[in-house]
Amino acid sequence: MKTNITMKTNFFTCLFFLLPLLVFSQTIVSYDKAKDIDFSKYKTYQISSLDVKTIPEFEPKVSGLNLILEEIAKQMESRGFIKVVQNPDLIVNLGVSIVSKDQTKETNIQDAPLYMGQRDYQWESKEVVIGSYNEGTVTLDLVDTQKEKLIWQVVGASVLSEKRDVNRKKIIKGVKKMYKNFPVKPKAY
Repeated sequence: MKTNITMKTNFFTCLFFLLPLLVFSQTIVSYDKAKDIDFSKYKTYQISSLDVKTIPEFEPKVSGLNLILEEIAKQMESRGFIKVVQNPDLIVNLGVSIVSKDQTKETNIQDAPLYMGQRDYQWESKEVVIGSYNEGTVTLDLVDTQKEKLIWQVVGASVLSEKRDVNRKKIIKGVKKMYKNFPVKPKAY
């Protein structure tokens, strides 16, 4: 589970541009944690820098990315971590992937057309596309900067929506769900 800190979300950076569409309804979340890690020794964090401002056509998508970054910061700070610019104990790497998928249905004999006429007819079962959708995946990696070691990872996946107001609420809920099993619980204030 080693990772190089200088690798700032290399394979994720180009995939997050459709982020404002990301919806976390029915979010599927999976976790992985390194063994024998004492999370109480970590005090500071930094989110890897992501710069989409250099690509003008993607600038409208920045608001969705910023929302995810804000929610990550809220979750980290609610657990007592302090965001710093230099020399953090932890680096948070963010990756977003969006894939277009087809929803299919397998035809069966009840779907076959009614037949009248010559007996030269053949029917086959096959997959038929009945709709298309986008599926988004968000990956968060926490890296120990001293050991250059991945210590915690969470992956959330969900179907995307085009409704921005709904997305905003669901992104907030989705990030909270992603942090549900984080080894450090939120502090009571």
